[in-house]
Amino acid sequence: MILGIACISASTMAQSSSENENRFRLKEKNKYLSDGFVGFGFNQNENDYYKLSGSGINLDIGRMHRYQFRPRFALIGTVQYSYYNYKLQDAASEPIFNSAILGGKTYDNISKQVFRTHNISASAGYRFYLLKPKKNDNNSGLFADLSVQGDLAFSKYYKLKLNGESNIKHRDKDVFKPFTTSYIARVGWGWFSIYARYRVTDAFNSKDLPMDIPPLTIGVQFL
Repeated sequence: MILGIACISASTMAQSSSENENRFRLKEKNKYLSDGFVGFGFNQNENDYYKLSGSGINLDIGRMHRYQFRPRFALIGTVQYSYYNYKLQDAASEPIFNSAILGGKTYDNISKQVFRTHNISASAGYRFYLLKPKKNDNNSGLFADLSVQGDLAFSKYYKLKLNGESNIKHRDKDVFKPFTTSYIARVGWGWFSIYARYRVTDAFNSKDLPMDIPPLTIGVQFL
């Protein structure tokens, strides 16, 4: 009988230990979350920069990682492909830009001119929940994010589209900087958010081109 009680006690303790372990694993699993995301934004015209023809675009495709270390606080990070397309209006006719990029050659039949970058990007930051997320729901709650992002361009060029002629593409590693840094502010609810990204480093080498492209991008993001 004593042996039976001991066996039951051991079984109960083992079951309790297993339940605690499962709860711990579930708790740890809920702390770390990872979701794919896509973002789409527009580059904003600003004074003292090269003027844009309408608005350029920004596309982000990647993965967001989140570590929920408090009910209202989380560390966040992203790894993504980022694409920027700036539709420039008058860069080719600006004397310094023309001299540095086009070698002083002028064109009268320009139909479009763009500056494009393809980047591998990563960010790290902090999330604060204005309304706490529900338990066991990965994408709930009203939140605000602040992050720093770095972009490393693997393709960066200025392109002229000419009426009736072949397109002209210029790449210059000295003038077009390969690495830029930005600050990001994001406000969202669940799977949807609105973001503002402000580049704090120049996209062009200021020694060659004193003017730069507009640094502000505003857009939406979906998890």
